[in-house]
Amino acid sequence: MAFTRREFNKLSAVTGLAAATGLSLKPEDAQALNASLASLLVIDPLTLSYMIYGPCCWWCHDKLIVSHYQPVALCEVIKGGGDSAMGQPIGGPLSVGTDNNDYTSMHVRLWELPAWAIDTAMAYQSCKLCGVDKAKTTNSTLTGMLDVCGAASNILQSKALSAFNSALPACFPKLLYDTEFDPTWNTGCRDVGIASALGMVACNNPVTAEVSSIFGAEVCIGTNWGPLYPRQMASHNDNASIAAGIAAYRAIHVSGFAVGSFPFNASLSVGKLQQTSPGVTVGFEAGSLLLDTQMRLYPVSLEEIYTFVWWVPVVCCKSYKEIMGFCRPQVC
Repeated sequence: MAFTRREFNKLSAVTGLAAATGLSLKPEDAQALNASLASLLVIDPLTLSYMIYGPCCWWCHDKLIVSHYQPVALCEVIKGGGDSAMGQPIGGPLSVGTDNNDYTSMHVRLWELPAWAIDTAMAYQSCKLCGVDKAKTTNSTLTGMLDVCGAASNILQSKALSAFNSALPACFPKLLYDTEFDPTWNTGCRDVGIASALGMVACNNPVTAEVSSIFGAEVCIGTNWGPLYPRQMASHNDNASIAAGIAAYRAIHVSGFAVGSFPFNASLSVGKLQQTSPGVTVGFEAGSLLLDTQMRLYPVSLEEIYTFVWWVPVVCCKSYKEIMGFCRPQVC
């Protein structure tokens, strides 16, 4: 199903306006946003899962194998328009607002976490980590040849993201995906066929949910959060926080496996999703009972703004001095 001419014209306009109006930030605004970004990262030992193994090779005993989960992306779940979890309105001129009373309709922005923000959250000891670049990979696209709606949208989104990022000041995180640039997020036209073909897959059944959530081809977001498809803004969960979590993972999945703008592993069975506001949880698999339970312990956001961090496993070699010593702070 192709998106409408009106939606196509709207997204085309974004690509031309992104660098010209509404998306540039003043230096003082950028500093405030940077400070807010660092405050939205919480590096806890359980989510980090830091492990040190033996030497990297027979001749290099001064370097050890390190494995851990690396925070790679911040997910802002908002109502639309100029809303932002980072304290300053940064919405584009064509941002779409939604009904303030309808928390089932949400927009998502995915930001690549810069090294300086992770260093700040790590109390300036991030040299012990492998780093965001070590976590980058390529997701196998699941976009079908008949996905005319998504194929046309992906090209325009790429141009819009490029224009947006070129307008941002230095040291600001890179925008990986913004649902306000993607008309398929509102309509679900990208996944209508998939959702129809899946029929009545019982995502609340542990057996069918596990079978339907294989690596890179997820159908359900665990047994607690329901179906992944259609990957759109609408969620019928009765808890606003959980609806935000569903929107966050749907955005990660569509940007990783359909749009191709998410440079990290977006598979449900690989990454960890951690809520960092309004409450802080440990990072667990999206839709898992552990994450669902922790998120429900906190009250919903009255501003209807939520943030999540996506973590992926990495392995690298680090020197003994980096692991056991003190790191030099990274500055923006």
